[in-house]
Order: sequence, then structure tokens, then C-alpha cells
Amino acid sequence: MLENLPVYISIVFGFTTIATLILFFIVIVNSKERSTKRKANTIIVFLTLWLIVQMLLSFYGFYNSNTLSFPPRFLLLILPPLITIAILFITSRGRSFIDRLPLLQLTNLNIVRIPVEVVLYWLFINNSIPELMTFTGRNFDILSGITAPVIAYWGFQKKMI
Repeated sequence: MLENLPVYISIVFGFTTIATLILFFIVIVNSKERSTKRKANTIIVFLTLWLIVQMLLSFYGFYNSNTLSFPPRFLLLILPPLITIAILFITSRGRSFIDRLPLLQLTNLNIVRIPVEVVLYWLFINNSIPELMTFTGRNFDILSGITAPVIAYWGFQKKMI
């Protein structure tokens, strides 16, 4: 756990995580297909449980208590989502699920990048991460968040892009 950080950093990141989960739920519910809508509750419950488990593991120092273990414990954080993404893109049911998600809401979902980038900047200011990971370094993800509503409006509603 990162120590000696202002409390507001954790609070903002926590609210950002919850907002992302809620916005993703809205994306799924706004899907055109009923089967995707029916899966919404299952997906949100699974994601919520995953986030709670990761929060508890992180809080109790699981990932940073033994950095020399093999395989690295960090793989338990990275591999399950990567495998899930791979399955979604490899299987026909997964591709079908992805194809049914509404692009307008997925585009708008990118606004969560703004508070994430702000939190990264605060972490840099508090000497917890390198500047390279922030928008003042070489991480320009904040531009995706800032331009998402513009792209959603001009691209999907006005059909100008």
C-alpha cells in the first residue's frame, strides 16, 4: 500500500472506480440485444467481486509483500483480465457480445480517463510514480477522456465524423 498519501487521492480513485462500474453497467443495459441486457447483472456482480478481491489483496500487501516470488504475484492481477479479453475476442459468443455493445456509450465511458489521469498526476506530485506515467510525461490518455464527449456528439449524434 502506498503510504503517506493524502486521503483525497484514494477517495477520488475509489469514486472513479465505482463510477466506471456504474457507467459500464449503463453501457450493457443500453445494448440492443436482450441477451446482453440479461447478462448485465452477472457481469456487474462478477466485476464488483473482482474489484473487492483486488482491493483486499492490495490493502493487505499481497502484491508488494513478496516481490521475489515465482511466478510474480502481480500476474494474478494481470492474467485473469487478459485471458478474459482474449476469450471475448477469440470465441464467437464473445465477439457477438462485444459487437452488441453500443458504441456511443462506450465512447462516452472514456471520460473516466480524466479523473484517473488526475489521480496519476497527484501520485506523481507525491513522489509515488514517475512523471512519465502522467499527462505531463508521455501518457496522453487524458486526451481520450477529454475528446470522448466531442467524438460521441459529432461522430454519433451529428454524424459529422
